[in-house]
Amino acid sequence: KIEMVYQQMVNMRVDVMSLVKIQTEMVALKAEAAEAAIDLAVQVMTSEKAIRSLKAKIFRQTKISEQVESPMNYELSQIQQFPLSFDSMKFDVQFFQVQQTADASTAHASDISAHVASTFQKGGSGGGVQAGMNAAASAHSTTMAQMNSNSVEGTVVITAFCTHKQTDMISPFVMDPEKAVRAWNECNPEDYLSYDAPDMWKAALVDTGIGSMQILSGAAKSSSFVAYVHILKTEQTTQNSSTSSVAASVAATVESHMFGNSLSGGFGMSKQQSSSVSNMLSTANLTSNCSLQCEGVIPSIVSNEVKTTVQNMNPDTSQVMGQLNAIADASAVDTNGGMEAAAGNAATGSQFQALNNGYVTNVVSSLGEEQRLSNQVIDTNSMMTAFEDYINKCIAGDCGVPSVFFIKKLRKSDIAKCYIRKFYPNGATSQKDAMAGQLGTTPSG
Repeated sequence: KIEMVYQQMVNMRVDVMSLVKIQTEMVALKAEAAEAAIDLAVQVMTSEKAIRSLKAKIFRQTKISEQVESPMNYELSQIQQFPLSFDSMKFDVQFFQVQQTADASTAHASDISAHVASTFQKGGSGGGVQAGMNAAASAHSTTMAQMNSNSVEGTVVITAFCTHKQTDMISPFVMDPEKAVRAWNECNPEDYLSYDAPDMWKAALVDTGIGSMQILSGAAKSSSFVAYVHILKTEQTTQNSSTSSVAASVAATVESHMFGNSLSGGFGMSKQQSSSVSNMLSTANLTSNCSLQCEGVIPSIVSNEVKTTVQNMNPDTSQVMGQLNAIADASAVDTNGGMEAAAGNAATGSQFQALNNGYVTNVVSSLGEEQRLSNQVIDTNSMMTAFEDYINKCIAGDCGVPSVFFIKKLRKSDIAKCYIRKFYPNGATSQKDAMAGQLGTTPSG
């Protein structure tokens, strides 16, 4: 902008000495911009090294993981459903047109990903920043893949986010005492729980409240449906022979209509006849690609049957023109022939009018079917069928992915009491009972 102002001043023939201040500021600004750009490049390279190091560290840690076993007794515990949440749905349909700019692909993908992210973040229970980020990343990659491989005119984005009232809860929740003690000592090494009978009884009676162990006890669920219909640009090249054939057919039809109307005292073509000619020239093509992303529900993807029929026109234009010529020859009589000749001409005109009207009325219904083909395709209708199936499964309720978790907090005293109930049901009245409890052996009596 400063250079533009400077150039305008030069064009206005402003004194050069008056422009020295602008030149000085331009030089200083360029130096600052260069220094900032160099500093940014250095910071980016430093950050990239740190990111690569962190990713490598995370990969090494997650390649083989180790985690303490849950204290839950899987055999005795059960998962049941309770209506502790609510049913809701956020639905939206938007059309995004590709703007003709230098970075059209990136801008189009960014617009769609931003829209999808906002839909998930405002989706209520189960949405949030992380869900929005994941959905936006998926939307961006899907759109970029289509933009790089096709000429896209625009994209229809269908988003739906649902929460479900049925929650999965562990009820009854039964702990395994031995696994519970091991899990506690693994999570709280500074507050170790000993298997010794006096220590176990002391832990059960005195709750220090120092540490705790949190375990998953249930989850509310949600689901999402994101469909993309990418409208493609269609460019068609028609061969000259095909164009000439259509033009000849249209010309013959128009000529026959106008000739018939002139004999009956009319002029031009009727509304019905004009519509018939327009339909001969009308073509409509809509090409699209479809993408679908779902979580919590797997909808049914049904292909649609497209039927193609090869037809021929009966009668064709040459037959119609032959009939017209025959009628014209029959009407070539003496115009001074009196009443009999006039009656003949009237009959001939009536015959032509009947032929003309019958042709216009029946030409479409007389299309003869030569061959019928059926093809299975995935199109926009398939997306709508999948969406209907998604809604039906959401209403049924047995679907969704965990989005809100319920946590059960266990204290040291809870672990000790659970252990005592199984291994010291009658107390440690003897050395034998105390030793059996420490070894995790259930008393025989």
